[in-house]
Amino acid sequence: MSTPTPTDLPPLQGRYRILDRLGASRLAVVYSAYDERLQRRVLVHLMRRDLANQATLRERFRQEAEHHAARTHRSLLDVYDSGELAGRPFIITEYVVGRTLRDLGALSLEDALLYMRQIVGAVAVCQATGAPHPPISSTNVILVEDGHVELLESWQIAPEDVARDIACYRPPERTAGEPVTPAGAVYSLGILLIELLSGKRPINGTDAQQIAQAHLSARIPSIAELQPRLYSQDLEQLLRQATARAPQQRIPDAAMFSQQLDALYTRFSGDTQRFIVQEQPSMGDRVRTETGRLMQAPAIRKRLPAHMQLDTEPPLQAAGAPPQRAAVGLAIIGILFFVVVCGAYQLGSLAVERLANIRLPRVELPAATLGVQLPDWLTGDVAGDGELFEIAITAEEGLNLRSAPGLNTQVVTLLPNGTRVRRIAGPQIVDGVPWMKVRAHIGDRDIEGWVSANYVRQV
Repeated sequence: MSTPTPTDLPPLQGRYRILDRLGASRLAVVYSAYDERLQRRVLVHLMRRDLANQATLRERFRQEAEHHAARTHRSLLDVYDSGELAGRPFIITEYVVGRTLRDLGALSLEDALLYMRQIVGAVAVCQATGAPHPPISSTNVILVEDGHVELLESWQIAPEDVARDIACYRPPERTAGEPVTPAGAVYSLGILLIELLSGKRPINGTDAQQIAQAHLSARIPSIAELQPRLYSQDLEQLLRQATARAPQQRIPDAAMFSQQLDALYTRFSGDTQRFIVQEQPSMGDRVRTETGRLMQAPAIRKRLPAHMQLDTEPPLQAAGAPPQRAAVGLAIIGILFFVVVCGAYQLGSLAVERLANIRLPRVELPAATLGVQLPDWLTGDVAGDGELFEIAITAEEGLNLRSAPGLNTQVVTLLPNGTRVRRIAGPQIVDGVPWMKVRAHIGDRDIEGWVSANYVRQV
């Protein structure tokens, strides 16, 4: 007679009905289940059958369950219950679903810092309470929704590959036989941040022991080497301090690392300190901001702190200055002619719309190229005061406009990608996500609400 599987058995403790097997971690097999009492999805972490007869591992599983229940952080799984099934201990946690950061590849600077602040915060809570945290790895971080991530022991990687996966982040002193310290977690977090920004693990391989040994001698490459388009002295310095080979030279713990990440995120979030990307020499004296817009280097130079200046000289004036001035004059005349024609078209279209109630296409005027601030009636922008932004999200359905900042607030409507909005207030951080209050023109009316500032770009 075959041994029944959990899906064949009655509901655990009379309430948890097993639905599907999701995978296995180091110690447990993970199932999705349904709590029939509270009417919600949960996860069941049932100790693996091949390990259940080992007393040391059984005790370790129970201790981890107790520690998990004692710690509280939004990026750590909430523990609801625990028990035993056929001699195998289990724990019940909140249900999460999503993609691992390993699957996403290289991230933008804003997204990488947004996710890392949540992960580091979760590790800091564990260190403060003395509870073990899940192994630090990009496969152990799941992107749930709206910029929220969860640090957990992933079941999406085969158990035989877990050792090799964790070795990519193993601090060198652990391989040398030294005890676990808070600074060791900082090393792993620094390696993870490098991976999120570059899409590459700085130390990798096919054998866990070989990878672990490499951390004892290999040089951790800089972000500039792995991702040449990114450059920041502050970021490089933070990563050097986090991944220093000697533990005493590192940032001491996750709480201090969290403070420095917050400061870095604040500096990069400011309008006057955009993260600079160096272009190829053929781009001349132009640089590209992280939002992808081209701007003249001298203009940006005035807005950036000294540590982020580009080391380039302004172009020398050629001997033939008068012909250049003539060319500039012709260009200005052409631009003015273009503005007059477009302005006449806009005025005419507005008149037709008012008289015949027909919506005519708008002409996008290159205000940034002209170097002037055009009025709303000429550009077709959303009416009102405040900076103008544009919805920039990869999801086809668009971005949620919410009644208040927060991931669990009411959704007012959906703003399609490319919709222009005016900022009214914010940003402010709620649920670890920066939120911005905006006004959008939908149909024939203006509507206000809150959107995630991670998915808008300034026009």
